[in-house]
Amino acid sequence: MIEILANDSLSTGLFLGFGANEKAPDHSTLTLFKNRLTAKAGLKAYEELFDDIIRLAQEKGVKFGKLQIVDSVHLVADVDLGKDKHRQREGKGPRDKDATWGAKGDKVVVGRDGKRHKERQYFYGYKDQVSLNASTELVISVIPGRGNDYDGHKLKKLVEKDMRKGIEVGTVVGDKGYDDGDNHYYLVNQGINST
Repeated sequence: MIEILANDSLSTGLFLGFGANEKAPDHSTLTLFKNRLTAKAGLKAYEELFDDIIRLAQEKGVKFGKLQIVDSVHLVADVDLGKDKHRQREGKGPRDKDATWGAKGDKVVVGRDGKRHKERQYFYGYKDQVSLNASTELVISVIPGRGNDYDGHKLKKLVEKDMRKGIEVGTVVGDKGYDDGDNHYYLVNQGINST
């Protein structure tokens, strides 16, 4: 997608540093780069990249607000589940051993009877927890997770990561997945408002 966008949009290509007649690298080049970047450092490479972006923004005078928004991001695993079941019946391991089934929430659907009802939505993959600064709209912290992780268990770690990066957290906003007594107690003891 990025490759197509960079080749089709002159402004995007120029932003990325390409000349007007220069093509973006093939998408496989980006995949190879990502694999090399994470081969030794793993997820730490991404963490350092986030830290550098936040540090540079602070050095350049970007004003971070005190409102942090936390939410989960659902990432669907790149797995053909039918082929994967067949593969496992042959005694081979799953294609993505770390992916799990998770619930994505409810969706209102119209049933065969013509009536509307809620239906639980499921996905197979991962669920990362993300903290976003509302003023700058920059992602401050990410915690990778499995598809079946409970959102609320990651709030404390997200807030602590944000504060270690020098972000002054005054209020944390999240959906009902983060609404539990332990999280409210932690935030109150930190002098942070929760909504």
